[in-house]
Amino acid sequence: MKRRTFLAGILAYFLAGCGLSSNNSLLDNEAIPVLGAFPLSPASETDDGLKSSQNSVRFAVISDIHILQTDTAPIKFQTALEDLLMNQQPPLDFVVLNGDLGDGTPKDYQKLNEILHSARRSTGKTTPIVPTIGNHEFYKAFHDPDSNTWNANTFPNQETDSQVIQRFLDFADRDKVYMDRYMNGYHFIFLGSEKSRMSDPKIGDAAYLSEAQLTWLKSKISENLTPGKPVFVYLHQPVFSSQSEAQRKYNLVVQQRELAEILHSVPNVVLFVGHLHIRLGSPDSFVKDTFTMFNSASVSRVWPASSETSQGLVVDVKEGVVSVQGRDFLQHAWLPEAEYQINE
Repeated sequence: MKRRTFLAGILAYFLAGCGLSSNNSLLDNEAIPVLGAFPLSPASETDDGLKSSQNSVRFAVISDIHILQTDTAPIKFQTALEDLLMNQQPPLDFVVLNGDLGDGTPKDYQKLNEILHSARRSTGKTTPIVPTIGNHEFYKAFHDPDSNTWNANTFPNQETDSQVIQRFLDFADRDKVYMDRYMNGYHFIFLGSEKSRMSDPKIGDAAYLSEAQLTWLKSKISENLTPGKPVFVYLHQPVFSSQSEAQRKYNLVVQQRELAEILHSVPNVVLFVGHLHIRLGSPDSFVKDTFTMFNSASVSRVWPASSETSQGLVVDVKEGVVSVQGRDFLQHAWLPEAEYQINE
């Protein structure tokens, strides 16, 4: 059944990519993976991405959508998806949901799936959507296992890190919280936390990257390097080194020093993060370090608090030049205070 649904997703993506009109029955078919047939391929499986004559890619990064089972009108996330899928020209190649999807309960994921399916039906688009794990994916540990209501007094409420991670992996349809892919010769690396305060109270809401993940990253980040071509990395929590130009340097990754050193080890690394909900264009939403870091604000709650704001990033890469634009999804407008171009 899993192979069948994957093939169905490939067919839907192929039809959309060829400009053919999609059959509504296909879009309504729950057998099609809601995340879509991700078109990026591991280099070990194919060299097509590395040899592609295309030298451009266009994608969006949004985060901190915080979809909960109790949401009766998750308008911001649905509006953001519809804006990204319908109003972008040229169309996006994929969308990254960079952590804090909900509180990690089964019903949160069910609600998220309902919204994703609804957006696909309303737009007729099968653009792949790629999630990463955030700290809130571990928050089922604060929910009573019987009533599913918030109950921090009985933390961890019969929950474990391995259960949380498996629930996310089932949703994301992959076998690790970290992976890498290629598209049109560009390298995309997705990272994720593997432990929470359930394993060690000192972790709190920080990301914990295992030695295995860091060793893997050190090998992957230097793979198939091309002078002047960026490498894109995604992690929910921001990373700061001693050389960061950030006004405030939070300690949000347990292995922050080791991770920053790896990101510094190759040129042209562009890191996308979330977690802080900071308004696009404000200090620390764009940070120069030994690498370049962009914070994608929040779809649900932008700080300083504003109920009428929902923000994220659209990234256009052509011939190695990276253009990043902030987007207000409720206003369907670009944010002039959040426009950047790097690797010129």
